[in-house]
Order: sequence, then C-alpha cells, then structure tokens
Amino acid sequence: MTYYSRSENSRGEKELLSEHLKKTAKLAGEFAGVFGEGKAGEWCGIFHDAGKASAAFQNVLDKTEHGVNHEACGAFMLWGSSRLLSAVVFAHHKGLDWHIQDQLEESYKVKGSVEHGSLGRKFAVSGTEEYSIAKSFIFSDVGIPKEPPVFIPENRSHYEKLPKMLHARMLLSCLADADYTASASHEDEEIFGKIDDVPLDAERILERLEEYRSRIIASSSADKSVNELRNSVYEDCLKAAEKPSGLFTLTSPTGTGKTLALLAFAAKHCKVRHKRRIIFVLPFLSIISQNAAIYRDICENVSESHSMCSCDESTRLFSERWSSPIIVTTSVKFFESLFRSKPTDLRSLHNISDSVIVFDEAQSLPAELSGTSVEAINSLCKMFRCTAVFSTATQPAFDLRPDVCYRPVEIVSDPQALYDAAKRVTVDWRTEYKTELSDIADEMFHLSSVCCVVNRKDHSHKLFSLLKERCGGCFYLSTDMCKAHRDEVIKEISDRLKNGLPVRLVSTSCIEAGVDLDFEYMYRALAPLDSIVQCAGRCNRNGRGVGRMTVFIPNEERLYPSASYEKAADIVRLMAANRSVDINDSSQIREYYRRLFEDHPEDKNELVKAINNMDFGEVERQYKLIDNAGASVLVPYEGMLGLFNELAEEAAEKGITASWIARAAPITVTSYRTDKLPELCESAMLKTPRGKVPAADRYILHDKRFYGKDSGLFFSDESSLEYII
Repeated sequence: MTYYSRSENSRGEKELLSEHLKKTAKLAGEFAGVFGEGKAGEWCGIFHDAGKASAAFQNVLDKTEHGVNHEACGAFMLWGSSRLLSAVVFAHHKGLDWHIQDQLEESYKVKGSVEHGSLGRKFAVSGTEEYSIAKSFIFSDVGIPKEPPVFIPENRSHYEKLPKMLHARMLLSCLADADYTASASHEDEEIFGKIDDVPLDAERILERLEEYRSRIIASSSADKSVNELRNSVYEDCLKAAEKPSGLFTLTSPTGTGKTLALLAFAAKHCKVRHKRRIIFVLPFLSIISQNAAIYRDICENVSESHSMCSCDESTRLFSERWSSPIIVTTSVKFFESLFRSKPTDLRSLHNISDSVIVFDEAQSLPAELSGTSVEAINSLCKMFRCTAVFSTATQPAFDLRPDVCYRPVEIVSDPQALYDAAKRVTVDWRTEYKTELSDIADEMFHLSSVCCVVNRKDHSHKLFSLLKERCGGCFYLSTDMCKAHRDEVIKEISDRLKNGLPVRLVSTSCIEAGVDLDFEYMYRALAPLDSIVQCAGRCNRNGRGVGRMTVFIPNEERLYPSASYEKAADIVRLMAANRSVDINDSSQIREYYRRLFEDHPEDKNELVKAINNMDFGEVERQYKLIDNAGASVLVPYEGMLGLFNELAEEAAEKGITASWIARAAPITVTSYRTDKLPELCESAMLKTPRGKVPAADRYILHDKRFYGKDSGLFFSDESSLEYII
C-alpha cells in the first residue's frame, strides 16, 4: 500500500509519507544539532508521523474517516528506547504530556480500538499486526540512523524536573518547526530558502557601534565625569566578552550607557565564542520601542517579537521563528515561552540555543517566579550553549534564595566604586506620614523641571488635574496612551527641557526605564526599591550638580496596584524608618533583596507542585509574569485619525489580518480593564478563509470621548501595569 502524508496541493500532487518523514527528520536533526542533539531531533522527525502508515489515516485523507490519533504509534515505538522522545512525538499536535504510558499500551494491545485515551480519538494504528506493518514501513521505506540519540546531561536543580521539562520543550520545538516547514514545502517549494538564518556579522556590528558611539559622544551635553563612567562600563563589557560562555551580571547605575555597552558585550562575545544570535529581553514598552530603534541604527536584520510589533510579510517568518540575528522581545513572551506546552507556542524556542541573551532591567522578575526563571536560564546556559546577562542598576541577590544555584560573573570590575562615582541625586525620605496629592501639586508648581511618578493610574489622573489647575507646562504619560501619542509627548518634553522651558510631568511607572528624559527634581510615591532607583535615573541624568528626589506616601485609600507590590514597598518604608536609605549603596540594595526573598524562599506552591509532577499543562497555567494579559484597543488618537479611520473601515469590511495588526501598532493601547471594553468598544473581527470570526481580546474604540488628548484611555479605578506581551 502507498502511504501519503497529506492531501493534494494546488498542483494536484499528493505527498508521499516517506518523503515527508525524511524532510522533517533532516530539518529536526539540523535544528537540534545546534545544541548537540542532532540524532535525537532526527529520530523525532522519523517517528512523529509513523501512524500515518495505516489504512485509518489514509481514510482521513480520502475524507471517509476523521478524528484519528496518528501520533501514538511513533510514540509507542520510541517508548522503550526513550521516554523523552516518546513524549515529544506524542506531543507534536496537542501538546506535552509526560504521563502517556496507559494510552500507548492500550493502542498496542487493543485491535481496532475506537475511542481511547484522554484525547478521545481512534488510534490510527492499533494491535500488534498494524504496528508490525507501520514498523516495517519506517525501517524499509524511511530508514533508521545507525547511531542512537545522544542526550546532553541535565543540570542539577532544586526544581529537579525543570531541566528535563525544558529539554522536552526544546526537542518539541525542533520537531514542530521542522514539521511545519516540511509540510509548507508541499505547497511552497521555496520555503527552505526562506527559513535560512541570516548570519550574524559581529565584526560589522562592532565597527558600526564604534561609529555610533563617536557621534553620540561628540553631541553629548553630559558632564565629563558621566561620559567617563559610560566609557568605563563600555570597556568592561568588551573585556568581559572574551570570557567563557555562561551566566553574567552587569551591575551599573542608571544613565551609565548600559544599552550600548550590552550590545558591545553581546557582539564581541558572539565573535569570540561563535554564537549565532543576540536576543534582547526587555520588560517595558518604552524600552522596547526606544532600544529597538537604537539597535536598528547600528545593526542590520533586527526583528521585534511581541504583540504590538510592526513587521511586514517579508520579515514576519523571521520574527515568528526567532531566526533573525538580533531579536528584541519582551520578558513576558520570552519567559512564558520557556514554560509553554503546545507545539504552536514552542516553534521558535530552539532558536534560543547558542545565543547571547541579554535581560535588561532584570529586577523586574516577580519574586514568586524568580526561582524557576533563574533555573531555566541556568539550563539554557548549561544545556543549550547560551550566554545570559542580567543587567540592572539594582541587581537582585538571587544567591540569597535557597532554591537557586546562582553564580554569575560580574562584568563591571568594581560596581560599588561605579555607584560612588555616579552619585547625582539626593533623596528626601518623606515616608513617616502621608502627603496630600494637592500638596505635591503645590510643590511642583514652584519648580520648572520636575516629574512625579505614582503607582496607580487613578492617582496620576488626580495629580495631573490638580497640577493643571495651578500652572501651565503640564504633561502626562502612561501606557493608556498609544505609542504614537507617547512618542509625541516625550519629544515635546525633551525639546522643552533642552530649551529651558518649564516641564511638569505626571507619570506612571512607564517612565522609569528606557526613557531618556532629564529632570532637576523628581517625586516618587513609595514603591519597591528597584522602582525608586530607576526613577532616580530620570533626575540629573547628565550629572550637572546634584538633583533632588522626594519619596512620599500619597494620602489615598488604595496605594498600590497589587499585594506583592505593597509588600516590597513596605520593606523600603521599614528600611527608611531606621535610617535614610542610600540608593547608591550596593549593600543596602542587597539588604532589600534579603528581606524580599525571606518572604519568597521558593516559588509559589502551585507552580512548584506542577513541576515536581511533570505536569506541563499546569506549569503553563501557573507560570504567568502578569495575571491579566489585557486586550488590544485601536484608539482614535487625534494625531493619526487618518490611519484610524482607514483601519476601522478595513476592519468593518474585511476583518483584521496580521498586516492590519502591524499597521495598527502605533495607535493601539493595551488595556487591562477587559470588563469595561465590551461596553465602550466594538469587538474586532478576524479575517479567515471561512469568513470573519471574533478576534480574541481585540477592540476598536470609536467614541473619542474615551480617549483624551492629555491622558489617553482612562478608567478611574485602573492600577498601573506596565508590561506588554
């Protein structure tokens, strides 16, 4: 009997099963070969569709049967040799499940089974006779490599099952990407050329980086001492890049040029250690847009990978597969990818291997997920040939966590000396009592270059309103404003500051990192220490004299956006009650983390339990950097009403597409009030071959009353959440 893998393509051609398995095996072997497991990838590719060598599956192609499980056959064949490979093959359609033995045994023992296992589908191959036929086909028509798979050793961990689970995800990623690509080649014969990696030219990046730095230094208005510090950090990064691959930290105050220094480290390390890719992982929208623009000025082939990125069809595949030489992505997308279970979500994961991964603002990891997050990075370094850098002004003391093996190499030769030299701000700790927002507005009225950052969006709107009653030159920033709106406001603020015009800014925490604004005075509502330090980085940024920051507690009912945020802020309050906290003292930053991690000696119980049980689905549900991913809203920003009208009309007539989403990015807001959006907005419809269907968590706001020119989209009781997926 002739076995086919899929129905006719547009040219009327069927694909032989043997050809599909060989193509998939070759690709999966190449993908896994990057981290030393080429044979394991090849075996997965050979066996993944073994169940299609059956009458039942051929009937599916002829449309006389449906709902047939073809993945159990290859999984059963591999079970005796490798439970890992068996689980990967079984997962290539529905997702990873470690506990499949009963289903596999039933498919082998029961002839002609109809509905078995948790998937509730008929097995394509069942009983010894059908298995014998399928096995004969694999060995005779496809062929088995003589060399058995060789597995890389798993690193030891407090979360002992975590490396094994990541191992399974990485191999499934190789198989899924190979399978999808091989399948696509049945219709598009040029697909293999389209997925070829664009090589990283590290030497060229370093040359252009030097040119870029020369231009920046020549036009810099910063004090000479600040530029000297930036040069020192840059040189330390170049020197450390020659060290062996592994885990590094870059501990450096804000405003010391970490963005360019990190690129220098990554490019030179790629050159010296022959890494193939640089991945920048950033938590905040403001950093994503700003840093990606800087990297594009210096580097070629930079891809962004997040739900708000704009990429055309020619670069979309590189972005989705993370196969560009430089990737800029978000913390949510990167870390949650390490804990996913479905093949569609894992396709890009294998392209992380043999990369330099830079975690900018590493302090943003939630304490209750720190253990598993750090151990996952350890596994990437030890098992998958990665180098990772945790960069921040407030380096988390993960070594104080009893559940974490954390021995990074520090890039900066003397971090404390750097902090001593970088002191540019004095802090007034006004934390023994609460302060009315009206009093803060009064104080800001008397200052011409001042910014106040608060924890909640309702606080920010109240303060902004009070300030506008008192004076002009008032501005507002939050993630309730679309990117185009924020960019315009930031540019206007920057121009006014350079020209000595008054600027009084009220902001949520979106300004804390990556926004290159420089104020003489700063106010910060009591927050976790890392947020306070980041905020200080927007004060006297260029080192002219001494800036001043006041930390205060607003006299409001609800002070914080979450319970964990409140606990961290309270640690700072208690530290300040005993003595003034020196934000430039690394020992006090370490003391803050010691107290923080006392409340989190290991990660949350539900996640730890799921890891110990090798429960892939539950791990995915429990590992969430943010509980509410929010919804995307196309907003009628007055600066781009033409684009809004064009997109709204297209959405109504045809439905939205990937291209539509990319074009909509500048005027899209991520809102976390999904309970309010259906009342105010039109639900977007997705264009599909079957017609228009509802698009999950995408809306169009037509009523301009709900998007203000000063503050964007606003709900009075919404707290400040600044992540973006």
